[in-house]
Amino acid sequence: MNKAIKTIIPIAVIAAVAICVFTKVIFFRIDLTSDKRYSISSHTAQFLKEVKQPLHINIYLDKTTNSDIARLCKALTDMINEFDVRTKNNINITYSYNIPTETTSETQRNKNYAQLESRGLMGMTTTEYNNNGELTEKLIFPWAEMISNNDTIPICLMQPNTQSSYEEAINTAISDLEYQLTDAIRLITQKHTQKIAFIEGHGELTELQTYYASELFSRYFQVDRGIIGYDPNILNNYKAIIIAKPNTKFSEKDKFIIDQYIMKGGKVMWLLDATQISQDALIYQGSTPIMPLELNLSDMLFRYGIRIETAIIQDRQCITQPVNVARPEEAPKYQAIPWTYMPLLLTSPTHPITKNVSQVKAELPAIITKTSNENNITVEPLLISSNATHVDVAPNQIDIKAMTQTNPETYFNLQYMPVAVIMEGTFPSIFQNRITPDSIYPTTQIIQQSKQTKMIVVADGDIIRNDIQQQDNQLAILPMGYNAITGERYGNSDFITNALLYLTDDEGWMNLRNRTFKLRMLNKNNISVDRHFWQTINVIIPPIILLLAGAIYLIIRKKRQHLTQ
Repeated sequence: MNKAIKTIIPIAVIAAVAICVFTKVIFFRIDLTSDKRYSISSHTAQFLKEVKQPLHINIYLDKTTNSDIARLCKALTDMINEFDVRTKNNINITYSYNIPTETTSETQRNKNYAQLESRGLMGMTTTEYNNNGELTEKLIFPWAEMISNNDTIPICLMQPNTQSSYEEAINTAISDLEYQLTDAIRLITQKHTQKIAFIEGHGELTELQTYYASELFSRYFQVDRGIIGYDPNILNNYKAIIIAKPNTKFSEKDKFIIDQYIMKGGKVMWLLDATQISQDALIYQGSTPIMPLELNLSDMLFRYGIRIETAIIQDRQCITQPVNVARPEEAPKYQAIPWTYMPLLLTSPTHPITKNVSQVKAELPAIITKTSNENNITVEPLLISSNATHVDVAPNQIDIKAMTQTNPETYFNLQYMPVAVIMEGTFPSIFQNRITPDSIYPTTQIIQQSKQTKMIVVADGDIIRNDIQQQDNQLAILPMGYNAITGERYGNSDFITNALLYLTDDEGWMNLRNRTFKLRMLNKNNISVDRHFWQTINVIIPPIILLLAGAIYLIIRKKRQHLTQ
């Protein structure tokens, strides 16, 4: 017996030392969860090895708010620690909590709130029921800031989503942590800023009307604006271009330059209206004709694989809007009614652009149909109408009084009409077997087929438009998708930002947004009803187990003593 022990002990010591040395030299972790929630992608792991500067993250989320926020905070700190151990050359990623509510002075607390909000870190109110069944509200700041040298990048840890519950929003935030953190690290460590451009010259939205979008884009890109001109290479230095709600025809020269930009692998976000109405007639008379809008782009988009129909979608899933319901000869009389011409579009739950994005507010959107299966071009819907949709084909008429007299059950007889799509593949040039327009200088050889590229087509130019209000003799820029009447904010900003990032993403970072963690929710009703029972079980059972174990040990010990005697 003693000889065996003498042999085992040295072997155990050697094995323990070997394990310690092995784990010190070779780093590894084993994630046993089914959805790999504690793992990061190989792409992220390789990227972190290339980080060359220390990073610090200030977290403003209060983990003592409730158990859900505590779960988000734990997931965040676990992810930061995982990132930290993946870096090389003694580069550290550290974090600290700076809770704005941690002060006994209300004046100081309000000052903390104002400081955060001045940097764009807006608070969010959470509501939940306490143990007494009372509804309580708490203000949280679901933000962090990544700091490196003199640079600071804000990180939004959680966004409100009207389509999901609070628990689902927390789960979504946890699923999105790897993307949010890598996005911030890439921004703060990037050496060169890429450029994008808003195209002008065809009655597009003005700089003020796209100010909010430009502010969002400026986090990632240098944002330019301008007309195309005559140089066929003028767009070559731009990562993507945006065509936002033009209302006049494109010349063949402009179409040629855009087409050849696409052939070289350029990315385009098209936000186009297919019809036009008179807003003044609608406001003051309660009716207006719907007429087709000719932009001279139909042949171009048809060649690429889609068609925007000259029609307008009405949808029962829409916003409420004050509308003049008086007769033409009467004084204006406004009444809040469901304005079916401003639908709330559904977002695709499977694509990285729209995953976990709230409904998108549209205004007089059209329909997109696929026209060709050539060149293996994929066309995937991003935004669609609901299951209660009606389509008005132009030319037609909007008549508010007639709307109130329709039978919704029979009138809204269509469903899931695509309004925005993502197209990926190699696109044929519309100028195949055609000569270069005369106004192009210098002349250039026509590229017949594009490189692998992608474009997004949205059949509603107003999705990217922000409203402008006059406040105290100053202009106030409202967010995209904001309903000034109800104060609700829809997913337009997230959709537009994600769409541009996906277009310009050549390395697959946006695919991190497709991570999904299964939400394992507890039944809160059962928790409330059976709380005292389970508390009693947890208090009583452990001592009983210890007593039984002690009793069994004493019985066995007595039997052994009896046998040795």
